[in-house]
Amino acid sequence: MNYFKLNLSMISRTCWIFFLSILSLPSALLANNPPVSLGQWRVHLPYRNVSVIEETKDKIYCAGSFGLFSYDRGDGFTERLSPINGFGGYNAQAMAYDQASDQLMIAYSDCRIELLKGKSITRNDDIFNKTIVGEKRIYHINIVDGIAYLSTSFGLLEFNLSKNEIRNSYLNIGPGGTVIEVFGSCLNNDSVYISTKSGIYRGSLNPNVNLGISSNWFLCKSASVKSSHIASYKGSIYTEIDSQLYKYSNANWTVIDPNPKVIVTNIDVDHDKLIIGIYGKYITTIDANGNSSNKGINVLNECLLDGNGNYWYSSPISGLAFMNPFGPELYYYPNGPRSHTSYSMVNAYNNLYVMAGGLRVTTYAPTFNGEKYYYFNNFEWTNSPENPLTLPLYDYTHSAFSKQYNRLFIGTHGKGLLQMDNGEPKKVWDETNSPLRGRLNIYTIVSGLALDSRSNLWVSNFDVDTSIHMLSASGKWTSYKMPTSMTGKIAIDNKNNKWILTPQAGMGIIAFSDKNTADQSDDIKVVLNINKGTGNLPSANVNDIAFTKSGELLIGTDQGYAKIRTPQNVFGKGDYDAQRVIISVEANSNLGGYLLGSEVINCITVDGGDRRWFGTSSGAWLIDSDGETILQHFTKENSPLMSDNVTSITIMESTGEVFMGTDLGIASYRADALVASKTFETLKIYPNPVQPDYQGDISINGMPDNTLVKITDINGSLVNQTYSNGGMATWNGKTFDGSRASSGVYLVFCINQDGSETQVGKILFIH
Repeated sequence: MNYFKLNLSMISRTCWIFFLSILSLPSALLANNPPVSLGQWRVHLPYRNVSVIEETKDKIYCAGSFGLFSYDRGDGFTERLSPINGFGGYNAQAMAYDQASDQLMIAYSDCRIELLKGKSITRNDDIFNKTIVGEKRIYHINIVDGIAYLSTSFGLLEFNLSKNEIRNSYLNIGPGGTVIEVFGSCLNNDSVYISTKSGIYRGSLNPNVNLGISSNWFLCKSASVKSSHIASYKGSIYTEIDSQLYKYSNANWTVIDPNPKVIVTNIDVDHDKLIIGIYGKYITTIDANGNSSNKGINVLNECLLDGNGNYWYSSPISGLAFMNPFGPELYYYPNGPRSHTSYSMVNAYNNLYVMAGGLRVTTYAPTFNGEKYYYFNNFEWTNSPENPLTLPLYDYTHSAFSKQYNRLFIGTHGKGLLQMDNGEPKKVWDETNSPLRGRLNIYTIVSGLALDSRSNLWVSNFDVDTSIHMLSASGKWTSYKMPTSMTGKIAIDNKNNKWILTPQAGMGIIAFSDKNTADQSDDIKVVLNINKGTGNLPSANVNDIAFTKSGELLIGTDQGYAKIRTPQNVFGKGDYDAQRVIISVEANSNLGGYLLGSEVINCITVDGGDRRWFGTSSGAWLIDSDGETILQHFTKENSPLMSDNVTSITIMESTGEVFMGTDLGIASYRADALVASKTFETLKIYPNPVQPDYQGDISINGMPDNTLVKITDINGSLVNQTYSNGGMATWNGKTFDGSRASSGVYLVFCINQDGSETQVGKILFIH
């Protein structure tokens, strides 16, 4: 403190004119695309595969396989809908709009229900919480006079929209009181009709008839396979039975489309017209006079007719499609990656690259995922372009980026190694031009990649006799034989030692030192296993490893987490057994347990503040730099994560945003740590200016680790102070007494650890 006062006084006397001059200069912001605020989330999902669409008075809502969004017909904008803006999930299975109450009903795959009116969302978890034997799913919603008829995998339910409650449940209504799946429903005259695997059933709406009794349901048209879609229009029933379209009128069933084996996507009534979607053929509309017309269409999942008579449909590849009567079709969907898969991620070319491939865990065989990669520039996603060189490749899994040569290496699970120079595919290394070989002479699997300090690329070539290779920056290959051919991920420490996982072999970790020489006769190869004295690992099935700033080796297994404090001992003398971290289970007690216990650790990432991010089968965990304190535990229940199975975590270097890949998609969280720079850079402050309604923390980036940061007002009075977490410091916008800072300009004084360098920035507060 005394040091700072002394230097602040000196600075004030010698550089006060400079401080005044910076007030007239624009603040330094984070590149062209400022990141989200600290503590905020973003979701990154593929929105092109849309299954269900529903029109409201001003928007069209779209539910896809992995995300939900809306399209505003007034301003033409799409909006992602997720837990970030109040929605309860991602995978909506059914939707219906009640015009009378202006409410949209959304049913998710887990049977949670939401009622959306304006910006207000009302939830109902009654079905979600109900114990049901067998599958629990809502297939269809039909709203009549404020009652939503829910067709489910276990029967028919009546839901009162105004009361937000289930009014009646018609379960076990199949023959003999058995459970029957109901795929759709409609009301016609004095009866309710449901479509099932057995065909069309009818039940009386007479209040004296108990529809909870199976004998009060009558099969009026049988099916050999099933009936999926049904609607009532102008006193008649329209339905699909065994892939044939029928009309039921005046107690007679007639075929209304001569084409057999049609794939009906939906049958609905929109704006007093009947609309029927037929996959690969056309959209049929029937008006009140019985006139029908067909609109040719190829691929669709569902269709609707809006109030202006325009056709819309959901596409499995193009999002929401508008059949423009005046030109070519128009397609709408939010920007996102091409797929939900994210095996691994890497910072390259100032972007975040995601490898979309995978492997079959039990057999280690390829999945033949052809989505390749996609990358994010902090604003939008770009998918890998078509290229003749990469066309045959699949299952992009591992990657390593050389800043020195602007070169990205991508390992595939079956087709060798791709080299990209300056962002363009340059060469594919495989069995034809390198020592890489195919497993059983079939699949050339690259199961690990890492670059050492000399820009040599180290490659794991899974399940071949010589499974570790080194590709020098000049293009020369060198091969090494390991204690097992089943080598996987590679991590390289600050002394260029290689630490290699052994997937499928159950051997643990191979510590390998080539002593930075070409002579292989003195190489050291040590196996770390579960035995005391030779590793003491929690399990031989190690999924990931990472090094902290102090050189500790963090080890994630299928039975928890451990660390080796002095891993270099493995190459000389001393203890190198892994230790479990013991934490107190209860405050003020002697009871203890292992940190992350028996969690399945999928991945480990160390951030700029030397904190540890763990991706597990029960969410993402953030452990402080002390290695013991749990700072965060994110799950799908308390965050926008799509799934608790977090398989990959990488931090975007330019912003500190933490990207978490799950088996159902990617979500990112703006954390408060950043990789530190060696010297001061131009301070990047966000947000700046600080608007009156802003309540979050302010990030100050571009400094060495553990920098002292002092906030003063324009007169030099100290307002607050903190230390940087890696290259980022945060300020909550409050003074020492906890009150919000007043309007005005505030100066940010930064001093590195030894006091040899300083930097100054400014923040404008607006009330």
